[in-house]
Amino acid sequence: MSTLATLLAAPITWGDSATNPDLRHFLEDLQANILKGHGRHHTVNLFLGFQGMPAADVAGVVRLLGNRCTSAFAQLRANRKLPPHTDGGIVRCLVLAASGYRALGAEVPGGAAYQAGMGARGGVLADPPRSAWNAVGWRGAPPDAMMLLANSTPGPLEPELEAIEGWLNGTGVQVLFIERGLQQTRRFRPGVDEGVEHFGYVDGRSQPLFLTEDLAKEGVPEDPAGTLPSAKVHWSPRFNPSQFIVRDPNGRSRLSAGSYFVFRKLEQDVRGFNAAEETLGRAIFGAGANQDQRDRAGAMVVGRFEDGTPLTLSATELKAKVPNDFTYAGDAEGARCPFHAHIRKTNPRGDIERALHDENEAHGRTPIMARRGITYGPERPKSADGSEFADGGHEPQANSGLLFMAYMASIEDQFEFTQQSWADNPVFAGNIDAAKGRPATGADPVIGQTANAAERKHTYQDGWTNSPDKHVLSFEQFVHMQGGEYFFAPSLSFLRGVGL
Repeated sequence: MSTLATLLAAPITWGDSATNPDLRHFLEDLQANILKGHGRHHTVNLFLGFQGMPAADVAGVVRLLGNRCTSAFAQLRANRKLPPHTDGGIVRCLVLAASGYRALGAEVPGGAAYQAGMGARGGVLADPPRSAWNAVGWRGAPPDAMMLLANSTPGPLEPELEAIEGWLNGTGVQVLFIERGLQQTRRFRPGVDEGVEHFGYVDGRSQPLFLTEDLAKEGVPEDPAGTLPSAKVHWSPRFNPSQFIVRDPNGRSRLSAGSYFVFRKLEQDVRGFNAAEETLGRAIFGAGANQDQRDRAGAMVVGRFEDGTPLTLSATELKAKVPNDFTYAGDAEGARCPFHAHIRKTNPRGDIERALHDENEAHGRTPIMARRGITYGPERPKSADGSEFADGGHEPQANSGLLFMAYMASIEDQFEFTQQSWADNPVFAGNIDAAKGRPATGADPVIGQTANAAERKHTYQDGWTNSPDKHVLSFEQFVHMQGGEYFFAPSLSFLRGVGL
């Protein structure tokens, strides 16, 4: 007989559910989108309020919505049957804020951050106060719950939304506001449309994997002893589900599980970012900088070229798919990929271990989250071949950006640690700068939040040509937090049976 701890202690082979009843039960009780992203390009997020409702009425609504939610088992089974194996119809998920549990009279999942809510964590996250959040709806009462609807095409989502709003009508539930996601794409490789964020860079490639089927597709060797690969040579996407899934304290079975969920609306000033990239390229490479050099300057900010190729590799080494198995071991001084680059700041890939002379990978891996975000805003026009955005000079400056969503086992140890100790921290990963005897790297130039302008100055060097010239230049903030909340994704047995 399996326990939840044993199921979560190693990557899951979901195909074994045909012969393993415990695994089947676990997958049927777990919500979709946690073990594997839903893969849809269109989403609707309904934010709900339960203020003034009796607990029994709240429970009735939660049961109604919970019975519509998609299980992990149903998502995986449908995805496998229907090419291109990323879509099997609408996916529905329901997550609850701590206030939602209080409205139900149920046990509130643990964690000081979750129980306080994102609006109370500004001191940790360097967020503006709730009164300064600009997005419609977010300045008001925090949501008690969120319903996620996702589909490959937008058509079926509107009738689904209308049906849910019809069910909620007269129940006392308030639909506080709605956020819609539309995945932006570009075609860097023939016949492949890849998801990008509004600045134009491939997004979501460096994901943790905890299904053996996904690891096999990635070409990751089996590692039952948990010893491969060495962080000095490779970066492995293999993670145990226990880093993202926890016991549901209100679950109805011994295998009931859930996950903490962070939602964060991040607006992007694309025109400002593009202009800053151009300015940076000319400052580093001179007034006559060519397009490749200006592209490289942008990659120094992000850590990858726009097509996803890591900055540590050649820009001409375009692969069949975006490389993910790489570390910074060959760039220990940050000459090619600066230490402040966004993807190096938020996923150090062994930097911490090398700086501390520590073989334990856990220092740089435990904060990793299962990101499930999607862009929002109008679809941007593209060139005829789909490889470039075609709105130069008219790029969005507002009302477009990223709906950041991520699952994790601990909000404090994963999301908040990444934002506070890595992205916002001018000293890389806490002590690497001091260990190496070099100046502080500064805040993450993409998502780092700091009121100190000096912390947005970064050192840039053209390590590709072994140039000794170093430039200390400022890169302003072009991503602005608009609102967000902390949630928990409960087990389906809880959602469907609460109050009974």
